[in-house]
Amino acid sequence: MTSTPAMAIRSAAPRSFVHVSDLPGSNEAARKAASRAVQSGDLVRVRRGLYFKVPGPTRYGPVKPRVEEVAREVFRAPNSGFGPAGYSAARILGLTTQVPAKFEASALRKADPPVPGVVLHVRSNPARAALNEQEIAVLEVLRSPEHFVDGGMTTLARKVNDLATAKAVRLRALGKAAAGETGPVKANHARLIAALRSAA
Repeated sequence: MTSTPAMAIRSAAPRSFVHVSDLPGSNEAARKAASRAVQSGDLVRVRRGLYFKVPGPTRYGPVKPRVEEVAREVFRAPNSGFGPAGYSAARILGLTTQVPAKFEASALRKADPPVPGVVLHVRSNPARAALNEQEIAVLEVLRSPEHFVDGGMTTLARKVNDLATAKAVRLRALGKAAAGETGPVKANHARLIAALRSAA
């Protein structure tokens, strides 16, 4: 049986994102199906061409995705170099109790249009495209570990060691990317490696 845009929307998992460009059929049919799904309460419009599958009705109205989920979906391409930045990076790594006023992120390109509620830092190091989000977070924290990390470099080295042991962070890939970063990141990466070696 041929799948239709409406069928694809109905079969989408709750709390998942629906891209009009991914729906079967013509673009016009996909857009109309998404619009009808919004009217019926099955989808919430996030931005042009991007919708969120509502998990179910609540007394407080439709559930909307968190801003970091939207940012992650906008930069879903595997080579986008997307990851958290600033205190958002430190918080995701469990390295600070600071709660940033807005979610900070970094990527190799801008979002067009910008994602509301997200402070985006566009980076120019192409080696970031090979990193996962946790590796990007470490790289971002290395911009100023004493500023972002509760406990500074010692705490950061302990966390990176744990992540590397769990294979969540690849030290070789991180080192290759750090070589293409600014001077402070290179210097702090060297400090990080020294701290890891001394703790081994």
